[in-house]
Amino acid sequence: MAAAASQRSGAPRSSVPGEQRVFSLVLALVASPQGATKRELLSSVYGYADRYQHGERSDALERQFERDKDQLRAIGIPIDTIDSPEEPGNTQLTRYRISKELLQVPRDLRFSERELTLLRLAAMAWREGSLTAESRRAAMKLESLGAGLDVQHLGVSLRLGIPEPAAPALQSAIDAGRVVGFDYQLPHRDAPLGRRVAPLRLHRADGRWHLIAHDLDRDDERVFLLSRIVGGVRTERESFDPALRDRVDAEIEELLRLERVQRATLEVRRGSVAEARLSPRAASHEDAVEPGCEETVRLELGTLDYRAFAEELAAFGADVAVVEPPELRSAVIAELRGIAGRHTVPAAGSAERGTD
Repeated sequence: MAAAASQRSGAPRSSVPGEQRVFSLVLALVASPQGATKRELLSSVYGYADRYQHGERSDALERQFERDKDQLRAIGIPIDTIDSPEEPGNTQLTRYRISKELLQVPRDLRFSERELTLLRLAAMAWREGSLTAESRRAAMKLESLGAGLDVQHLGVSLRLGIPEPAAPALQSAIDAGRVVGFDYQLPHRDAPLGRRVAPLRLHRADGRWHLIAHDLDRDDERVFLLSRIVGGVRTERESFDPALRDRVDAEIEELLRLERVQRATLEVRRGSVAEARLSPRAASHEDAVEPGCEETVRLELGTLDYRAFAEELAAFGADVAVVEPPELRSAVIAELRGIAGRHTVPAAGSAERGTD
């Protein structure tokens, strides 16, 4: 009985960091235009839900909720409270929300071009659809409770580090001095090729992550795009000669030379995500305003790999036009045609009849 009373009087300590809990609370309050009750929030929001016991009141958890609200108000985030029309003053029926209008940028606030670029880059670190599994479940719970969920304000989460699946295993092998194997998919090949290398360094250049390595089968230095490594990285027990690391600086110098030689001139729509991504890598910036066209920015960039660069540019669609070189423009066109072809719906009756 004493143990049961102890459980009812408090909530177990959560493993969720406080900043994640408070941030999840903000997302829920912003995404609930009609407001959400304390019970709905405590049973749904990441950081509360793991401590909430359905049908039981936890004074400790409610005090945590009140402290979190005070913290938000202290940093200038106002929380609206809406009394229940049936029972005014009943805090269990009070609904809470954060008005999106109060969080909007003031209409008279203006930013310079550099400030806008920095803001776009910061915004790009917050990826749509990147909610944790716990936060997604909370969103579904709130929606099922009739909270009027505004999901467009939920799909954000700060992502830092190297966004490549192969990176952690490669970095661990580099630190341990171990040989690795992996499958590497070259463009326009049907099947990937096996590689066995001494991984020397992860290096970011041309907006992409590369592995500088010594290819053990070819006995020569090679540079691999992490985005072309398919499947898992196989770390072997065998160690490689630490002296191989001495060759890394020369390889990086060669990459820099190649980037200076292989140039590209682009016209990019001003204010687009393409401008935010490409401008920091540009060697020169020039306004390019064509009659009858939207204002664009002309950028000159170096690249290590025209084909990989074409894949990147194709993803921006109409926001980027390649001025030169012709081979890059042709590669982008080929990428776009390939994308269109993969999404073409076959005409009725065009399917083959019968099989051998």
